[in-house]
Amino acid sequence: MSDLAVIERAFAPLAPKFADVLNVPGVNLTPARLIRSVMVSCGRTPRLQACTLTSLFNAAMSAACLGLEVDGVTGQAFLIPFDIKGVPTAQLVVGYKGYNTIGARSGLTIAGEVVRDGDDFAFDEGAAWIHHAKLLGKPGRRIIAAWATARALDRPATVKVLDIDDLLAVKSRSPAARKNDSPWNDQAIGFPAMCEKTAKRRLARNMPLNVYQLAARLDEAFEEQGLPAHIHPKEGVIVDQAAEQNPQPSAADLTGRKL
Repeated sequence: MSDLAVIERAFAPLAPKFADVLNVPGVNLTPARLIRSVMVSCGRTPRLQACTLTSLFNAAMSAACLGLEVDGVTGQAFLIPFDIKGVPTAQLVVGYKGYNTIGARSGLTIAGEVVRDGDDFAFDEGAAWIHHAKLLGKPGRRIIAAWATARALDRPATVKVLDIDDLLAVKSRSPAARKNDSPWNDQAIGFPAMCEKTAKRRLARNMPLNVYQLAARLDEAFEEQGLPAHIHPKEGVIVDQAAEQNPQPSAADLTGRKL
């Protein structure tokens, strides 16, 4: 029996647990589809097949809690293999489209962009407004910032802006960025997308507690602390402090004053 078949057989008894978590309004993902998306990811990334079953189960349950697919095609979420003290471990990473999807389920329109040198850009995070007029016809200009907003009809808008130094600091702490094939290292497409995603993740610090914050904290643990983490249906985000590579965020970190 192949490694992939062994993994698929091991997942089968978990279908009822996934069903309990996925049975929420606005989520159209079924247990069978979730498990199939995990198998697709494992097939496309053979290193995932060497990861511990526990980490694969935790990553899949995290995806279920967020109601996101992990096939790597929709851009909602991804399974990433990496080593923790020599142990192959699977980690769920939320894509920038995943934040859009989660926001939409909460009645929020999530938007974001990178700002390039020469763009007409002004903002006020306190008053929650952004003006961004792109300078067209001049490709290849350097990125100087990224912004994200969350808007709803029944609440004030939320705005977050990160300058390029903030974005590069996040990249420097990301285990994924150390891989040659990381989107962080694709200057044309991947790096702008990761900058936009980082700004969307930081929105959570100024938003009411909901599933959006769960996604942001899960992603932050991996991207900014280098720690494996998963979401438990009842306990929320659980970060593996035993694998700590970077310190917990300070009070200043959590208030957004600095990285």
